[in-house]
Amino acid sequence: MHSLITNKIKNAVTLFIASLATLTLLRVLLYFFYFNKFESLTFYETVASFFMGARVDIAVIGIFLGWLLLIYFLPFRFTYDKKFQKYIYIVWYILLSVIVLIQLSGIVYFEYVSRHMASEITAMQNDMHVVLDMAIQNYHEVFIFFIFEILLFFALKRALTFKNEIVHLSLKKDSLTLLIVALLIFLGIRSNISGKPLGLSDAFVSNNSQSGNLAISTPFSIVKTISQKHKNYTFYSQEKALENSINALKSSEFTFKNKNFALLRESTNKIKKNHNVVIIMLESWSAKYIDSFSGTNFEVTKNFDALAKEGLMFTNFFANGQRSIDGITALLTGICVMPGFEYLGHGLELSDISYLPEIAKKNGYTSLAMQSSKRESFRIDSIAKLSGFDNYFGAEDMEKLGLEQSGADPRFGTWDNNMLNFYHKKINELREPFLSFAFTSSTHVPFVSPGKRWEKYPHNENNIYGFLNTLNYSDEVLGDFMKKAKQEPWFDNTIFIFLADHTLGFGDDTNMTQGLNLNIQNRELENLRIPLLVYAPKIFPKPQVITKLSSQADILPTLTHFLGWSGEIATISNSIFSTSNSEFVLFSYGNILGYKNNNGFLKHTLEKELESNISTNDREKVLSLYQTFSYLYKNNKLSR
Repeated sequence: MHSLITNKIKNAVTLFIASLATLTLLRVLLYFFYFNKFESLTFYETVASFFMGARVDIAVIGIFLGWLLLIYFLPFRFTYDKKFQKYIYIVWYILLSVIVLIQLSGIVYFEYVSRHMASEITAMQNDMHVVLDMAIQNYHEVFIFFIFEILLFFALKRALTFKNEIVHLSLKKDSLTLLIVALLIFLGIRSNISGKPLGLSDAFVSNNSQSGNLAISTPFSIVKTISQKHKNYTFYSQEKALENSINALKSSEFTFKNKNFALLRESTNKIKKNHNVVIIMLESWSAKYIDSFSGTNFEVTKNFDALAKEGLMFTNFFANGQRSIDGITALLTGICVMPGFEYLGHGLELSDISYLPEIAKKNGYTSLAMQSSKRESFRIDSIAKLSGFDNYFGAEDMEKLGLEQSGADPRFGTWDNNMLNFYHKKINELREPFLSFAFTSSTHVPFVSPGKRWEKYPHNENNIYGFLNTLNYSDEVLGDFMKKAKQEPWFDNTIFIFLADHTLGFGDDTNMTQGLNLNIQNRELENLRIPLLVYAPKIFPKPQVITKLSSQADILPTLTHFLGWSGEIATISNSIFSTSNSEFVLFSYGNILGYKNNNGFLKHTLEKELESNISTNDREKVLSLYQTFSYLYKNNKLSR
């Protein structure tokens, strides 16, 4: 009997060690694949992050596989059966394979957003083609995964010993063993007995955010965020937090209206202008790859650069997040998707908030929205409806015009040329004044080539050259759209707003551009810097380069004030034309809250400060904004 218990323990320890070693190997792969991301860590921080990573992996094993151990050590005769033990091994192997697959997917995802996948995995349920495309484009990793899994299966099977003997149960000993195993699993998951369980913020061994990225795994990140309920963070008294928030948002363009709805504001401009507004959100257009915004010579944005010379260029403009849905939420609501909160279309709308098209409609505007991806992608169909757009269209509604020469179709719907021609047609059907929104997709990875005509660089669907070629194509068809728009009677009365949803997530591109005589910009928070171009030569006849700090969330209050719209708005942002407000940008890196002003930036987990070079007063400001927004949102006191 004693030998059988010992054999069960030996098998359990073997499975545990093999699982921990497997997850550690994946962390090593992450480290070397993205060494440029982690080279800022000191030797001590690197070692400490790997040790913390082992704690994270133990927690993952406990969460996903602990229940199998409990069954394995139940004090019943059937648990000593050889067939039963093999079943336990097979189920363990399958679950471990799922964990490995999730982590490998996270390593691929890390390339695009420089962090681990979290609760946004739920946003992919309507975009499974995106996931499949990523798998196809990274077939090397998929192949390695299958080879590794085959080797792991046989290695574990050989290391384990399955015995089938008649036993006389010792309920006392078996129950004690089960209790010890349960306690070890509990400790593994929590890392302590009485304190808080191991959380995401605990994984940061220093104030360098990369220490957390190295220690955290994708399965752990998903588990800790996918069912996460919003936690109330109280940094200051509610009165103090509100006072700080109002001071941060105070400007001459808006007045605060109601003490019960403390952030609700109204524009001071009462002169309506009734200008049309055409917004085009450009997929992954990063400021660093646009010559007019970065001083480089990629020569793939000639049409956009020509427009920039005649418009208002905002060269200190930021995305509020790293995903398309973050940018869309910020644009349409004036709110950054902050840690602990859902994005628009996935829960943010459960509380009353302000919507750009709804405010426009109340001021006599007609409206439409569309994207070149499929209708349901990112739930934009639902978002368009709930935010107040009169009409919405997706790729399924657009005619294929055949400009492209490659014969291939883009992965996300239809080519930008098809959408922009359809956009022009539908705008012509609108009654003035109107608000319109379009979201492109041809510059989304994988970068399917539209044809040799646009391949200025050696084309590759998975690197910067492919992006630059699709950018060249998108710029050309954008130029064609503007040529047609200039011939329309509504052009002189229209404000065109061009901005990106987020930056291109390929991280370090220095090696890819060596020998091309290019001066790549890598400034502070470069992975959030996107272009904003306001083009309206009859309304803003004097071209300007504006360095004011601003973000996607500032568009809603900007239009509200400049166009003299009546009505109240509740945003955590201000007009880009304001000269009296405190300039700042809120942004999110997954579960990290970010803040930037003209003095520096801050990254904070809400429990621990990571990177920061701002003053104590500025730190108080950002935490107050978060606390105030949380309180008002929870109590449905943002808008009415």
